[in-house]
Amino acid sequence: MQSFFFIRHEGRYVKVDFEHILYIEARKNYTRLVMEERPTALVLVTLKQWEKLLPPDLFCRVHRGYIVAISKIVSFDNKYVYLPGEKISIGEQYRNALPMAVTILANEPSRKDVLSELVDL
Repeated sequence: MQSFFFIRHEGRYVKVDFEHILYIEARKNYTRLVMEERPTALVLVTLKQWEKLLPPDLFCRVHRGYIVAISKIVSFDNKYVYLPGEKISIGEQYRNALPMAVTILANEPSRKDVLSELVDL
């Protein structure tokens, strides 16, 4: 699979590498493609179409209106994804999508681990 695609912008086809995308935001039938060090672009593609086009190991849908680039995530919690200069809400139905898409090494015991240790005592 190619690591890029082309979009029509100001009468030309412009190459967009997956690695330059920060996030994609829904705007009715259009989507706003937000990239690093490039102006944003409005594209006549729905988020559902983007989900089929983008590699699932590089991108994750976190909200009805947003797909984020996993490699650009600075941090996240149960409510927000933090990208450089951006804070994007995580939708209720997408709460588990991001933790399932990334590797998490816990540096603190979960409640379940603590409870199981207490039961073993």
